[in-house]
Amino acid sequence: MPLTPSPQPGPAPAGATRWRDRAAACAEWLGEALYPSQCGLCLAPGPAVCAGCQGDLPPLDHPCPTCALPLPEAGVCPTCIRQPPALDALHAGWAYAWPLDQLILAYKHGASTRAERVLAVLAQEVAERRLNPGPDRHRADLVIPVPLHGGRLRERGFNQADVLARRVAAVRGVALDNRGLRRERATDSQQALGRKARRRNVKGAFAWHGPDLDGRHVLVVDDVATTGATLSALAGVLRQAGAARVEGLVLARA
Repeated sequence: MPLTPSPQPGPAPAGATRWRDRAAACAEWLGEALYPSQCGLCLAPGPAVCAGCQGDLPPLDHPCPTCALPLPEAGVCPTCIRQPPALDALHAGWAYAWPLDQLILAYKHGASTRAERVLAVLAQEVAERRLNPGPDRHRADLVIPVPLHGGRLRERGFNQADVLARRVAAVRGVALDNRGLRRERATDSQQALGRKARRRNVKGAFAWHGPDLDGRHVLVVDDVATTGATLSALAGVLRQAGAARVEGLVLARA
């Protein structure tokens, strides 16, 4: 079910919010009409991702619980042992490889409605599979998408992280805040940067403009995590705003 990307962050009058909700409902209805019950990858009749295509998704074996780096066996990776990351936990569904990487690129850079439908369903699966709390787990009470800078948002027309966060918030039954966290300055693309350069690139790029997060457990949602520099920068900002715990959720770990 395609979800309508959120508009440019900022206050909106009640009337505008009401019309936006109606537009979202219409978009969801249209998506169902355009894409009936069939796999978004192979177009076979059935769910958004059929069993065969589900099996083709690249597995993420023994991910480190705090950075999601795949490991030979279950445990915490040496890097996180030496220097615990800003995130309390990072939940990733799969490795960033074919066909998931192509889906993400098709949506992010091509606005593919079919890719959006599949990725939203996969985000729901990650939330259901990775976030089921046990007796020693913490349940998030607020979901926040990684924000785009205003210029990038106007250029692209949507924030892919917002679409994923909406689905995660809905399936977990918790609040979504896609306005409080802002990207204050435009940053270079992280794709061609090394680990240290990525950290410098996002340092001071984000700020929290929402209400106090005193004691809140926040889940930050994005499509891909590579070095975790962006999510770490966001975790620091959210902790300064009072968050007691910050976790991340991504579709893929590169």
